[in-house]
Amino acid sequence: MKDRPNVSLWSDIVNAFKGELGSITGDPVKGVFIAFEGGEGTGKSTQSQLLKEWLEQEGETVVLSREPGGTDLGQGLRHILLGHETGVISPRAEALLYAADRAHHVFSVIRPALDRGDVVITDRYFDSSIAYQGAGRVLEPAEVARISRWATESLFPTLTILIDQPAEVGLGRLKSRDRLEAEPVAFHERVRQEFLQLATQDPERYLVVNGTQTIDEIHEAIIARVALIPTLIRNTKEDQGNRFLKPIRFAASAVATGVKKVPHPKKPVRKVKDK
Repeated sequence: MKDRPNVSLWSDIVNAFKGELGSITGDPVKGVFIAFEGGEGTGKSTQSQLLKEWLEQEGETVVLSREPGGTDLGQGLRHILLGHETGVISPRAEALLYAADRAHHVFSVIRPALDRGDVVITDRYFDSSIAYQGAGRVLEPAEVARISRWATESLFPTLTILIDQPAEVGLGRLKSRDRLEAEPVAFHERVRQEFLQLATQDPERYLVVNGTQTIDEIHEAIIARVALIPTLIRNTKEDQGNRFLKPIRFAASAVATGVKKVPHPKKPVRKVKDK
């Protein structure tokens, strides 16, 4: 991936804030990019891992990462951003630190994997900044979006999976809280509402899943949608595509409409343990 060596940094930033984002769009990618979003305690890490395992069983090469902290640089930024010992960080500084983490994450992990044709799963991406720093910190969400899109060269996920539940439910699942998790419930409810607004604005990119369901029910809803991505190996093999797509579409419909019985084999019920 080129880091736009022949493009003026200043003009790039100006174009981003003027809304001329087409000028900062990177090259098309070959792989599939899936981002998990949601509030605290929604089980994103669990579902990311389960999806990775399912995709690998389907023959995909999968890179699983997270934000912040998906690179060595990101690990240091994660410690600064989430550690209580950091103290107060101004909202603007916080937004820029997340953007720095994301820019390096895209440059060194996400885009190289996509260029190879891999599936990339990330636990959080730029919609988290729009929700947390935009709505949570009461910055202007549109400005945070422009910063994030500039940092990523407008690299959008193929699919964004939002695991939604009331803020107090997720917070109640946490055994300990980092600097961001320790914010009051009102902060986290603003974050939740912004995520839902983003999903409403871009329904083709988003899958919204009820996070109060069991781990298995959530996983079933996710794979039902992911299985329909046309560039996956399972859908580029004619003999597999016809065999799997019909039952998976039914499963997706059943979960979306609240039907209790989903046509998958029953598995032991697991409870959400992580955040």
